[in-house]
Amino acid sequence: MGDALLHLRIVDGPFLWGTYALAAAVFLYLLLRRPTRRWVVTAASALLAGTLAALVATFVVQDVLDLFNSPMTLTARLWIVAAGASVALAVVNLRRSRWWRKAIAVWAIALFAWTATLGISADFGILKNLGDLLDIEVEQPLDLASLAPHSVNPDGPFTEWWSAPASMPEESTHGTVAIPASDPDFHPRDAVVYLPPAARLADAPALPVVVFLSGQPGAPDVADIGEVLDDFAAEHDGLAPIVVSIDHLGGDGGNNPLCVDGYQGDAFSYVNVDAPAYIETHFNVLPGRETWTIAAVSNGGECAIASAASNPETWGGVIDISGELEPDLGSEEETLEVGFGGDQQAYDAAKPLTILAAGAADPATAALYADTLAVFADGSEDEPYLTATHTLFAAAGEAGMRSNLVVSEGTGHESATIEYAFQHAFELFYPRWGFAP
Repeated sequence: MGDALLHLRIVDGPFLWGTYALAAAVFLYLLLRRPTRRWVVTAASALLAGTLAALVATFVVQDVLDLFNSPMTLTARLWIVAAGASVALAVVNLRRSRWWRKAIAVWAIALFAWTATLGISADFGILKNLGDLLDIEVEQPLDLASLAPHSVNPDGPFTEWWSAPASMPEESTHGTVAIPASDPDFHPRDAVVYLPPAARLADAPALPVVVFLSGQPGAPDVADIGEVLDDFAAEHDGLAPIVVSIDHLGGDGGNNPLCVDGYQGDAFSYVNVDAPAYIETHFNVLPGRETWTIAAVSNGGECAIASAASNPETWGGVIDISGELEPDLGSEEETLEVGFGGDQQAYDAAKPLTILAAGAADPATAALYADTLAVFADGSEDEPYLTATHTLFAAAGEAGMRSNLVVSEGTGHESATIEYAFQHAFELFYPRWGFAP
């Protein structure tokens, strides 16, 4: 029963809409008392006061302090305002009421806060189930022993020799693996692996690999990228890359190790050395850099482009979705002092723009950049990330990468942008991998 609860989908479906309906019913119960002048004035005043308090809170938290270091959508603000007004209504129901109304009012305060949390989560669409929201792992361990041994594919692109065998599984699968870090001070959570139908065959071909990084806060997850790749696999005889979503944050979704070595352990080395070595050893993946891609969202996006620019011998492709422009703990001052110990040179050296410029000036690196496929994507309503995306897209192109820009109209820092980005990015990567003409 516990696992079933943790797997409850919270971005849509009966659980979400049932919670909305329950909250609305309780709100109406608390509102509809005997309509005396006193109660009408009290209820109206509470709703107004709760609304104003919530508006002030969102303004201070987001627009003044920017505590979340991420834009807040209009929908999220409206949920906070609705929660503020509803909680205020519940509070005034504690006065001049029977004990059962008081009990319901106390319970309603928690219900309204929970409903707003679900509403905001559904708006962003990143946390798919109850386990995600509570930061409890719901994935099952992947049986590595059941995977096909390493193999060598026939010469030529997949389009010339591959056809789906009768034994092809109908669906993809996913599960967790523990990828250890070489630095004992860095403590990654288990990675989550997506295996397309072709990878589940007893004589599976070697496939491309995508290493995926979440935003921050966040956790390893393959839900969005997996849904997009399922569609691609269905159209291409079960072919899709193996996706390994690793923990670049180090054991806690609230951590931000800045994708550098030294601040909170060697996060950069984990992403670029430890994880690739483990994947190459344990999974049936193609060895060439043109079949290795690093993809990420938001905080992870900065790490992805910094990694691809620093290690082009490893990463022949990069997908940066709504990525940050540079390492960021909230402000330049705090990032410099806390993350880099006041060392301005080290701070500048970790910035993707600096890395790209240095790489372009080195002939050997520039030659690898020329065969690096880079996709930068964002939503049209996702400032300040959209400006960063445009800046990085231009810088990658100037450095010599095959840089592409994808903009999702009308979306912000949310799941809809991620799905749109992956749909268009894989349209570019599938021919590169030989999956499509």
